[in-house]
Formats: sequence, C-alpha cells, structure tokens
Amino acid sequence: MAALPFRLPEEEGTAAAGAVAVPDPRVEGAASPAASVLPVPAPERELTPRAIAAGCAVGVVLAAGNVYTGLKIGFIDSGALTATLVTFTMFAAFRRVGPRSFTALENNVAQTVAASAAVMGLVHGLSGPMPALALMGAAAPPALALWAWGLGLGLLGVLAGLWARRRLIVDDALPFPSGGATAQLIRVLHDDRRAGVRPMRLMIAAALLAGALAWCRDGRPGGLPQAVYLPLTLGGLAASGLTVGIAVSPLMGATGIFIGLRGAATLAGTGAVAWMIVGPLLARTHLVAGPTYAPIVAWMVWPAFGLMLGGSLGPVFLGARQSARILARTVGDGLNLVSGLWRAARRPRSEGPSPAARRDRRAAGAMLAGAIVVLAITGERALGLSVGAVLLGIVVALALAGVCARAAGETDIAPTGNMGTFTQLLFGRSGAVGSILVGAVASGTATQTAQTLWSLKAGQVLRASVRSQTVAQLVGVLLGSVVVVPTYLAIVRTSPLGTEVMPAVAALSWRATAEAVGGGLSRLPPYGLQAAIGTFALAVALSVAARGRAGRFLPSPVVMGIALITPLSLSVAALVGASAVALVRRRFPSFSDPDAHALGAGALAGESLVAVILAILASF
Repeated sequence: MAALPFRLPEEEGTAAAGAVAVPDPRVEGAASPAASVLPVPAPERELTPRAIAAGCAVGVVLAAGNVYTGLKIGFIDSGALTATLVTFTMFAAFRRVGPRSFTALENNVAQTVAASAAVMGLVHGLSGPMPALALMGAAAPPALALWAWGLGLGLLGVLAGLWARRRLIVDDALPFPSGGATAQLIRVLHDDRRAGVRPMRLMIAAALLAGALAWCRDGRPGGLPQAVYLPLTLGGLAASGLTVGIAVSPLMGATGIFIGLRGAATLAGTGAVAWMIVGPLLARTHLVAGPTYAPIVAWMVWPAFGLMLGGSLGPVFLGARQSARILARTVGDGLNLVSGLWRAARRPRSEGPSPAARRDRRAAGAMLAGAIVVLAITGERALGLSVGAVLLGIVVALALAGVCARAAGETDIAPTGNMGTFTQLLFGRSGAVGSILVGAVASGTATQTAQTLWSLKAGQVLRASVRSQTVAQLVGVLLGSVVVVPTYLAIVRTSPLGTEVMPAVAALSWRATAEAVGGGLSRLPPYGLQAAIGTFALAVALSVAARGRAGRFLPSPVVMGIALITPLSLSVAALVGASAVALVRRRFPSFSDPDAHALGAGALAGESLVAVILAILASF
C-alpha cells in the first residue's frame, strides 16, 4: 500500500463490510445497541487487479502516442476522459467475463493509472528539453539515464501533488475542472450505461480513419502526400517551400477540436501572416539562408519567443494591488509545499495519530529522498550538472509546482512550459545546456503535480480512497517511464527534428530561451533581437487588454507564438478540424462536449499510434 506525506482524513465511501448494531425504534425502551442488527452494504471495490490492468493497457497506448504528439505539435491529451471511456467500454462489452460488474471507483483507478502514464513524456522532457539539446548538438544521454531522470521527476511530482491536496482541494476547494469533468463522466456512465455508446463509437471511427490516413501517408506503399500545397508563388517563392497549403494530418484536426475555433483561427491567421508575408520578405532580403521551412523558422523562433514569454509574464503587468495579491498567493503555495515536504520527511516517529500515519510519512520521506538521490546522481554523471545545481533546481521546482497547481485548480490550465522558461531565466548563468536541464526539472515536476491533483479531484468527487489513487498514480509513473523512453528514441532516429515533418515546436522554444539567457545573443540572426523585443511588448499589451471587455475578441499571444514556428499547412489543418466540429454543433445540437472530445481523442490517437508503430518498425 502506498504512503502519503500527510495525515489522511477518514476514507470516504470505504466503510468496513459486515453488520452494525443500531437501536430498533419499534422496540419500546430499546437502549442496547444490540437490540437490532441491520446489515451494512459491502464497500465498493476500488484498487483491484483488473482496474490496474485496464489502466495499464490504456496508459501504454496514451504514453507512446503522446511522445509523438508532443514532439510534433507540443500539445498532448492527458487522457483522463479518454481512459475513462475506454476502460468502461472494455468491461461493459465483456461484463460476463467477471462475476461482478466494473464499479465507478475501479473506473477511477483505471483512469488514474492511464492519465499518470500519459503525461510521462512531458515529465521526462521528451517534447521540449531533450530534443532542444539534440537540436543544439549536445550528446544524447544514455537511455538508462533518461529513464532514471524522468522517474525521479515523476515521484517528485506525485509527492508534491499529494501534499498540495490538503490546501488546494480540501481547504480552498478549487474546482480543477478536468478532474471534476472526469468524475462527472464516470458517474454518468455508471448511472446510464448507454451514455457512453455514441462517444465510444465516434472515438473508434475517428481512430480507425486517422490511422488509415497516417499509414497511407507515411507507410508503404504510401500514396498520400504529407500536405497539399497551393499551386502559386508568393514573392517569387513556391508555396510548398513556405508550407502554404493544408496538411494531411488528422492529429492537427484533433488539435483544432481541443483548442477550439477561436484558438485555431488565431493559429491559422497568425501563421498566414508569418508564412505568406513575412517569410517571403525574409527570403527576398536575404535575412535567412534559404526560401524553405528550416532556415525561415530559425529566424521566426525569436519573435515567437517574444510572444510566448510576454504572454506568460503579461499578467504581472496588471494593477499593482492585484499583482501583489496574485504573487503573494502563488508564492505562498510554493513555499508551503517545500516546507511541508521538508517537515513531513523530518517529523519524529513518535508524532502522528496512528502507526499507519507514521508509516505513510516514513514511506513518503523515503520516496522523496530516493527521488532526490536519483536526480542528483543522474544529473552529475550523465547530464553534466553539478549536485548543487540539481538540488537548487529541485527546491525551485517544488516551489513552482505549487504555483502551477493553483493555476490548474483555478483555470484548468497548467503552465508547465512557463515554469520551465522561468527556471531557465533564473539559471541562465549555468549555460545554455545547464539552463535547459534545470528548467526540465521544474516543468517535469509541475506536469506530474498538476496531473496528480486532477486525478485526486476526481477521486474527491467520487469519494474515493486517497491511498488507492496514490498507488494508481505511482503505477502510472513507472509504466509511463518504461514506455516513453524507447518510443522517443525510435521516433528521433526516423524523423529529423526541426523539419516540416517533425517541427518540434516546443523544442525550438526551449532552445531559443537557452541561447538567449546562456550568452548566445551574439548568435542571433539579423534583427532577431529587435523582433523578439517588439513581439514581447505586443504580447504584454494583449495580455493586459485581455482583462477588459474586449478580451474575448483578442488573440492569445502564446498561440500566436506557436503559429510562427508551426508550418502553415498544419495550422490550416487545425482550423479545418475546429470549423468542422463547430458546423456539426450548429447542425446537430445534441452533439455534446463528450462527443467532440471523443472524436478528437480518436483522431489524435489514431495518427500518433500508427506513427509510433512505423517509427519502431523503421528502427528495427
């Protein structure tokens, strides 16, 4: 049984089986509790082998697919809703296999395992930090070092999430909307088993179609092109070199569904300006080495960096009083998280209300110490970081994890990439490589912290056992670590990073930040610094203006930054996906959010899984 770094409340919804004596009001003068004995229903099953097995089966698929998705577009599906629907359907379709039906709490354990495994690619840094090092020409760390590094960060994130649960979920009652939506879906499915039929059919159909398109595009014999480009020239340059067209990518259509019509329109609109106007201008004035994607994006990454950094820091430029209150609250969360973990690890054995609570604390302290030792050894021997830098990075990461956790609880957006960027800025003197690695500690820890809290919120709504969810979360961390490293190595062997086929947009952003803070400003392209400063100011202005009445009409600076380094053909595919779902919603009002999510999850999973399979086959 897993341990927790704090005193557990009484486990809700887990009453002991058996009978309890209660007075019988029909017996006059009944004073003895033994006067009547009424049976108490047995507790609902929760942490069962079949729930763990189902979560692992779905988690393997999500973890592998998200490595490809994160590398290509920097966006992943955490998989909680997908895992809930799939595992429920698995047991609903084969309910005669077991003597008992699949319970809601078992469903919750299964989705916890799967979602924890699904995000491990981001925890390991396989979407941004590690490919950024590869783009900079740094030597790739051994596979065992990558595995140990991510496993240590995953453990830190789980512990941080468990400690933050008391303050954010119990005391402050933050909504954590994704966790609440997962719990609501579980309730609906188990109250009305027919509710999951249409979403599951949509998911299966989308996955099969997306997988078939991806195989015809990337497999053999391969009859589909990567993209269909417009037959025209812009400023004397071919549209194909400027990526002006539409990609044959169900994955990007799914991305458009997830980010919504407004986000997809921002992505495509900004991309059109960048690649149809700015790109030809850069090529004609010889500010870039050539009229194709790779040399143009090497310049575009700097205004993109300004937009994303300004969009992240823009809220700081709000009114002084409001900024002070926001900073005090979030910094307080981070400091409380660090001090709480330290006190829990050092508390004497004699303290605590029960032997179980003391065992929880000792086990949590052992996990914390083990994670720190693993990170310190791996960082020094395999990644070239000093032990002091690793330890200081862990302290900063735990503090920032508290900040990220509150943001996820209030807005359902976990700014894990922003946490990494901020840490890179703090550790700029460590050099470009050092700043990336320490930033990876912050972003990886924050990712698993947010995922843990989303799952714990779903458990609170369902009155689940915290201990059971902790076991499930740790199983997912271990499973995801085993899956994502070989998947990443297979993909990068077969798909060159920084190309139109594998843009690696998150890695480009990490590399740009590292070069900017690590003394690489002299290597910036002509007018790159001026472009970054100008877009930073634009992003801050948009962030501040977004707080007003016109906010719902203004584009997101972060999405605009992503558009600058994403091939226009992919951005257009996202807009097509979002527009198609919007039209379906208008034509069929019964088309619900779960239906849309199922459609997007199926398309995303179909292409990413086929791409992973092809990469593995090619590597062999």
